[in-house]
Amino acid sequence: MQGSDETLEIHTRRHVQATTLWLHGQGTSSEDLTPLFKNLSDSRELGLRYLAPNAPVRRLAALGDRMGRAWYDMAAADSQEPDAESLSESHAQLSSLLEAEREDHMPSRKTVIGGFSQGGALALYTGLQYPHELAGIIMLSGELLHPEDLSERIHPANTATPILIIHGTHDGMIPVEEAEANRDRLLALGLPVEWHTLPLDHEISMETISIIDQWLRARLEAQGVTPGQND
Repeated sequence: MQGSDETLEIHTRRHVQATTLWLHGQGTSSEDLTPLFKNLSDSRELGLRYLAPNAPVRRLAALGDRMGRAWYDMAAADSQEPDAESLSESHAQLSSLLEAEREDHMPSRKTVIGGFSQGGALALYTGLQYPHELAGIIMLSGELLHPEDLSERIHPANTATPILIIHGTHDGMIPVEEAEANRDRLLALGLPVEWHTLPLDHEISMETISIIDQWLRARLEAQGVTPGQND
């Protein structure tokens, strides 16, 4: 395990062949994603780097102006949309991390970006706008940010990027009906979405991880990443 105070970094093999960049949910930290990393037992054989940055600690109007770790404030002062300034900051932070991977000679087509809840929403938001082809995007119990101008924001490089969405049928924070509507918006734009519902609340289960594991391995093997290339 490596990394700084701000980014958790784990390598599953000495020779890293692909990167998966993960974003935690509001009020947690990168350490909360450790059980996910430990249980991706199949895809880890490919030789992966797990990167999990920490969201900034900020004052959140959505929490009554209390301080909390979050990628963005869930409610702007004058609307129910995410605060534009904090969302823009985190979008830029995530884009910079993706660029740093490219500069470190990791092709973007061997990079998957994903996250849970608010982190999943940001992963989808940033991934679809990223100007280089990604291997895949994963959203777990997330929402679609600013759906009204989605078609204008999708970069041509990622119009065919596979998207995995997993949502709980008992999610009390983001109702499954809302998630289904967001899925349909993505499908209507021709985006390749693989959709799964599980009998869960706003959470990640072992079944969630199993679906991710198989999907992740398939996506990266489609980009030429195989266990035989590892040491």
